[in-house]
Amino acid sequence: MPLTPTPTPPASARSGRLMRRHVLMLALAFEILCVGAYNADGYRRPGVTVDMPVTRGHVIV
Repeated sequence: MPLTPTPTPPASARSGRLMRRHVLMLALAFEILCVGAYNADGYRRPGVTVDMPVTRGHVIV
């Protein structure tokens, strides 16, 4: 008994779903890049600030 090939969805239906998924992944990657660049500006040393002297960059922890 010969096996009949299973019907496959048209190429346009598959590519539409794939494109939407790629667009969402690109949007997420862009958002992560922007948020990472925004948060990378200020470096903060780990610790709890007890006193903030007048001199910039000096912190008593």
